[in-house]
Amino acid sequence: APPPPPPSQAPPEMYTHGGQQSSTGGAQSAGGYAANQQYGGAQSTGGYAMNQQYGGGAYQGYGPGTAPPPDDAGCVVGGGGCPSPLADGCVATGCATTTTAAMTYVGTGRGDHTVTTTYKFVGPGAGDLTMLQRMQVSWGRLLTALCLLLALGGVIALLTLPQDTSTTTPVQQMAMAAAPLPKEAPQIGECTFWGDPHFLTFDGARPSFYGEGELYIVKSDKVAIQGRYKGTRFTKGLAATNKVAVGGKFLNNHVIEVGCMESGDILIDGEPALTNFPQNFSFPDVEDAKIIYSAHGELVDQATAAFDKRRIVHMDLPMGVHLDILRWANYVDFRLRMPRQDGQDGGCGNFNGDASDDTTEAIFSRDGARVQDDDFLFSRRTDVRVGETQKKLLDICPEEQMAKARKECAQELSGIRGAAQDEIQLQSCYLDICFGANEHTLRMATSLGM
Repeated sequence: APPPPPPSQAPPEMYTHGGQQSSTGGAQSAGGYAANQQYGGAQSTGGYAMNQQYGGGAYQGYGPGTAPPPDDAGCVVGGGGCPSPLADGCVATGCATTTTAAMTYVGTGRGDHTVTTTYKFVGPGAGDLTMLQRMQVSWGRLLTALCLLLALGGVIALLTLPQDTSTTTPVQQMAMAAAPLPKEAPQIGECTFWGDPHFLTFDGARPSFYGEGELYIVKSDKVAIQGRYKGTRFTKGLAATNKVAVGGKFLNNHVIEVGCMESGDILIDGEPALTNFPQNFSFPDVEDAKIIYSAHGELVDQATAAFDKRRIVHMDLPMGVHLDILRWANYVDFRLRMPRQDGQDGGCGNFNGDASDDTTEAIFSRDGARVQDDDFLFSRRTDVRVGETQKKLLDICPEEQMAKARKECAQELSGIRGAAQDEIQLQSCYLDICFGANEHTLRMATSLGM
């Protein structure tokens, strides 16, 4: 808002309303009003403006203790001229001339005078100033309104809750509706395995499984995933993942089997499926279950980036279970993302946040060394073999570790008919106990000339 015009009588103090670099007016001053659209002379922010408002030179400065002199005495505020001679106690705006008794700004708390301004009401339309009403924000009222809105929202939420048909009183119903705590979001984890076969469990452990046979990948009440491990000529007979089976209650006990390209089959409930490429599949009796067979997807092992043909089976299954199985010539890579299940275990670990208990030996002690007959998902068991490289590795297994392997494997194969008496299956289990903690056993065997 523009400042008021000077009062009709000079105040008793000494004022400076003009002059170059003065406090309240004149050229280059910090207190004048700007030309035309604002108020004041050129480059000023404190004098009264020419033409548009109060005009240059229309108001006068004040001398010490005297009434304002006539307009022609040269005491102008915001004007651009330097009248001569100056009247006693006057300061010309826009000029470097000042009186010896002029006020000057010395900083807050350092001077002994201050400026006051008074206004006089002269009736509607009789003056040249008016009062502007500034909008002020009342934070207290704003906070009160916000609290009322929140309270109203809470009441509406309670009123829209489902009503209980029991004899509980309304007050008790409202208290019960407000009591439930939010459910904890399920923890989502990722498990991968690749090559001969290397695992990275949900908890970050890296167990390895080198013996042939069928092993648990995920074992839980509702979700069952199992892997078949077979030796290849590229891994000197050490096992790589040959096939994966997925089943359990969450699939209404359907079973999906996906093998490597040399195995030549994808089976659903024992029957060939996804025989064309690309192709999709859905279960008529399982919601939120879809299988997509295509060439697109993220690699598990970057070493396979040079492979030309990609065949990837994507499974989006109930309970937030997602699998990608990458089919290569004689093995598969695998990525599993899923929420943690109560009592979960298997080759992907027990998903308890502790990697130290996801060793090969620890997993066998909890689940058994191979899939038990009662849990078996595959259409049939594989024929287990132990090649020359595996036998040479068993020959260098430390005696103490071999003694432990003989004892544990006899116990952990007891759930498979005849396996505990089958020397070949026992040796396959020994290989895992002896070397499962070494994820580079193939490299070691090569370095030893095996």
